Amino acid sequence: MLHCPTCGRQYPANVQFCPADQSPLQADMTIPGQAPVDPLIGKTLDDKYRIEKRLGIGGMGTVYRARHVLIDRVVAVKVLNQRFVEDDAARTRFRREAKAAGRLQHMNAVAVTDFGQTSEGYVYIVMELLEGRTLREIVAKEAPLEIARAVSIMLQASAAVAAAHDAGVIHRDLKPANIFVTQRSDVPAVVKVLDFGIAKLATETLEDDETKHLTQVGVMIGTPRYMSPEQCNGWELTPAADVYSLGVILYEMLTGSAPFGGSSPLAIALKHAKDLPQPPREIVASIPEDLEKLILKALEKRPEDRPANAAEFRNELLALAERLGLEHAAVSNVPDLASLRGVGVESPSGRLIIDLAKLRAITSGASESTIVADAAPPESQDVASTLESPRKSFPRVDVPVRRRSGKRVLLFAGIVVAALLLGGYAAWKIRDVRQAVRMTTVSPTPTPTAIPTPTPAPSPSPTVTPSPSPKPSPEKKKQSKVGSFVNKVKRILTKPF
Repeated sequence: MLHCPTCGRQYPANVQFCPADQSPLQADMTIPGQAPVDPLIGKTLDDKYRIEKRLGIGGMGTVYRARHVLIDRVVAVKVLNQRFVEDDAARTRFRREAKAAGRLQHMNAVAVTDFGQTSEGYVYIVMELLEGRTLREIVAKEAPLEIARAVSIMLQASAAVAAAHDAGVIHRDLKPANIFVTQRSDVPAVVKVLDFGIAKLATETLEDDETKHLTQVGVMIGTPRYMSPEQCNGWELTPAADVYSLGVILYEMLTGSAPFGGSSPLAIALKHAKDLPQPPREIVASIPEDLEKLILKALEKRPEDRPANAAEFRNELLALAERLGLEHAAVSNVPDLASLRGVGVESPSGRLIIDLAKLRAITSGASESTIVADAAPPESQDVASTLESPRKSFPRVDVPVRRRSGKRVLLFAGIVVAALLLGGYAAWKIRDVRQAVRMTTVSPTPTPTAIPTPTPAPSPSPTVTPSPSPKPSPEKKKQSKVGSFVNKVKRILTKPF
């Protein structure tokens, strides 16, 4: 028995390629030591990339883990299969893969850093090394996926395809095996779209011979299970062909099976061209009705009945996710200069004061920030001239910030100043009082004695009338007032409030 290294399905010995994804089949390793040794393991390509381990085999090449010996960085190297080395069309397609991927700089597209051909005839592409699993592995083990998870993966994948469409690149081979989900402990999962091996550069004018050789009328290029009807018929392709493939992938993530299957690639291609897909809700009833409508719209037979490109498809899916309240990990939105002018008011000094509420509103629907080499946006000249002229631009942005009220600070400062003044006044008074006490002499006052008054004779016993009580002297009154004032001052200084 043979098995497919991409999808893991088993096939008889007379089948050489997997009907599902066209990957070369491999024999099961039952006896240790019988596996052939890869001749590239341990070799160094162009004195720069030392091959360490084989990671996987695809339809056109083998992917290895390698190390850049000059800067000691781990990379992924995809080497064109030797059976295609003598094929001019395959080598041209491989070179176009490197060129198409190199033009894109998007967080959801794999980064290609180098391309070359060794003196021994090995043609290779150098890419960033990713840690995680392909969507093919995830679907095979975990499908049907949760709705929020499937939508999140599709939003990221369609963002990369939308960036490719903006650069004039049609992928033409989108499938779960070409979508990689990174898995790291320190960051959320990030989706990467791989393998632009048969991508067509719509903006590039190719030589007539090369165009005819690579895209002949009536020749199917791609994986039949995920190909659009026009691609199965060998017709001219538009970005809507990639939208069809994205619809098939989303259908498979939510239901666990592709909309069309068959015993041969031709049988699958005929079903794509003629048959209608089974509604996803008939397989998984929990799928929202609006999501089903969007999937069936992407699977329309005619390209004009589908979303025109991946960006339009993604915008509809993103709006649907927001309505359904689904969590997703979409690319951060960045407002452009025109949007900032729309939410801001220019002050007389030339500064731009931005309304944060309006800014949040526009960032929820702004386009993703993607960088495409050799494809300047139409407003690039205006932006450049704006940046060169400080008077025409907004060199500084003032955002109104709520500051804490200063009433409490003023009240506290007033209390402190009042306490200081009161303390100074009290100290001055105490000093005067002490001086007055020292200078004052207190004279003794004689104690009045009672004088008996004689009574008439008939009275049996004499009665004594007490004399009036003595009144305090003015000096004692003065001392008592001073003491009372001192006590009050002490109480104020001890407990001022």
